[in-house]
Amino acid sequence: MTISQDELKKIALKLSKIPSESDALLKNISDTLDYMELLNEVDTNGVIPTVSVIPESSILRSDDEERNISWKELLDCSHQKVVSGHIALPNIMK
Repeated sequence: MTISQDELKKIALKLSKIPSESDALLKNISDTLDYMELLNEVDTNGVIPTVSVIPESSILRSDDEERNISWKELLDCSHQKVVSGHIALPNIMK
């Protein structure tokens, strides 16, 4: 699939940062559209969509025992300043 210079100008008007007279850009967009048409020919029936090509899952720590620690106990062990049940961060906007 190829696009004409006029079609590229229409796209460039909508996306003003694209130089509408660029022959290299015109070829690049045309090549991309040709590749997309080629991909449309691939039969993907029965293929399960994936997020990653690496078949790994998150490795979680196994806890030996259930702990019921309250948020107050967690804040008490923090070295940060705690104000109204929240960790107070230093002011970085000076």
